[in-house]
Amino acid sequence: MGKISNKITRYKECCHQNGKRLTFLIYYHKFKRKIFNRFFLGRSDTCIDSSSQLLGLKNIIIGTGFQTGKHFRIEAVTEYNGIKYLPRIIIGDNVSFSDFGHVGATHYIKIGDNVLFGSKCYVTDHNHGNYRGDHASSPEIPPTKRNLTVDQKVIIEDNVWVGDGVTILPGVTIGRCAIIGTNAVVTKNIPPYTICVGIPAKPVKKWDFEKKVWIKY
Repeated sequence: MGKISNKITRYKECCHQNGKRLTFLIYYHKFKRKIFNRFFLGRSDTCIDSSSQLLGLKNIIIGTGFQTGKHFRIEAVTEYNGIKYLPRIIIGDNVSFSDFGHVGATHYIKIGDNVLFGSKCYVTDHNHGNYRGDHASSPEIPPTKRNLTVDQKVIIEDNVWVGDGVTILPGVTIGRCAIIGTNAVVTKNIPPYTICVGIPAKPVKKWDFEKKVWIKY
């Protein structure tokens, strides 16, 4: 009875704050999300929005407490242009993406526990074509016809906060407890316990363990 009473109380509070029509829409979307997670994904410990696209699920491991906003997309690419890939995406516990997040892998992406992503974040371990060394892709080849790269990993360690609009490119590790500022582009490794901003992302502050404050990097 206690749980039912609490739910009724929360519903009344929502009606008072938002009105009956908006409250109905809020609860309708919650219901859709619950049905999507339990019956289509077979999970009761996640909160993935029903507008999400999850491609290559056999190659994706998702921890408990995973949450997404609207139009989230995650894809473990197993074949492209007739070439087969063996991707792996591992997501830890209590990871959260806001609206329009996108994660794509042909090789390996690992996201640790308690990582928070803002909206419109993009995480990828590959490119359309190779632009390094002696076997670079010709610009005359249409981008969709260029083979995907498979030689780099992305690792995001525990307790990282990624701001809105951040792009995380192949071959980087973001250290534990780092903060990535809005619209940054991560092209190189990020040290743990730092705040990084810009294009490309660079540290501007670090955590001082003795003084318990953020100081200039």
